[in-house]
Amino acid sequence: MAGPPGALAEPRPDGPDTMGREIAEGPDAVAATLLDVEASRQRIALLLADARRIILFGTGASLAVSRIAAPIWRRASPGGLELVIRQATEAALGDLDGLQFNPTDAVVAISQSGSSPETLSAARLARRAGASVLALTADPDSALASTATLSVPLASGREAGAATKSAMASLAGLLGIAGSLRCDEPHVSDLQDGLAGIIAAWQEAMGPGRRLAGARHAWMLGFGAAKGIAAAGSLLWHEKLVRPATAATPSEFRHGLIEAVRREDVVVLFAMPGGDTAEARYVDRLRAELRALEVDLVELSPMADDAGRAALELLLRIQQLARAAVLVAGTYRDEFAILRHVVKPADDLPA
Repeated sequence: MAGPPGALAEPRPDGPDTMGREIAEGPDAVAATLLDVEASRQRIALLLADARRIILFGTGASLAVSRIAAPIWRRASPGGLELVIRQATEAALGDLDGLQFNPTDAVVAISQSGSSPETLSAARLARRAGASVLALTADPDSALASTATLSVPLASGREAGAATKSAMASLAGLLGIAGSLRCDEPHVSDLQDGLAGIIAAWQEAMGPGRRLAGARHAWMLGFGAAKGIAAAGSLLWHEKLVRPATAATPSEFRHGLIEAVRREDVVVLFAMPGGDTAEARYVDRLRAELRALEVDLVELSPMADDAGRAALELLLRIQQLARAAVLVAGTYRDEFAILRHVVKPADDLPA
């Protein structure tokens, strides 16, 4: 499908646009991925057993998903291993982030296709340094899977457009490995049903989607894991709505970025469960400032109380909201005008 979606005045939860179909496949991809993690549980435990540091890396949506998972993973193992996030590109180009791979590292490399040049190059550098590499990829025959010490499949299959079901599967895989999501069949089935319920309630996204469709700029804000969700949302905004969006913490926004906000903008605020009184007061301050500036605010919070499930809910809801805004704005297209046409793979990175 190309051009404005004139035939999609009443889109279904599962299409007819490809984005809708792939979002609707997310709950199944999450469930199957968690069962794959459970099947590999012993091998994953062995790989992580001797590690002194865990490194998560990827590019694009995979990097955003790592940023969602990292705070939740750290809380799941307090006082445990150091966990850091690295941009695969910075590692592949010669430790531009000032970090190096060590033999005692356990690296988790995330790539839907398993062929991202930056992620593949960084994974190979990690293996040469003696680190263990756990790959999360939807292609078990990919170069990344072959490079890795262990590969756990993402059950997202092929994806035609922006990362939606693959982002959901990747986040589920990371949280399953961290122990933040139960991977036994009863809990997986319950989670799948809950996410499917969000899909079925697709029309709830249309109201805020209309508000966001006409926004000059979207500001996506959240603390901790919610900032990672904001980053994933901003990617969808650029790739599908083709409008500017900025992901930040509320503090980053208040200390400088707010100077650029206008009445034609919309702020999207993400909230994870478990915030304390001080965080609530801080966010109340932000709300009052936005009211004074007459800037529209959309707030997204999960139904779930546990962090792992809440993160998946919020990620799915921003995907639904992006789709609603895109269809209202008439900017929907399956493919990209620049990515994969002008932006070519960096296949000259160190092998």
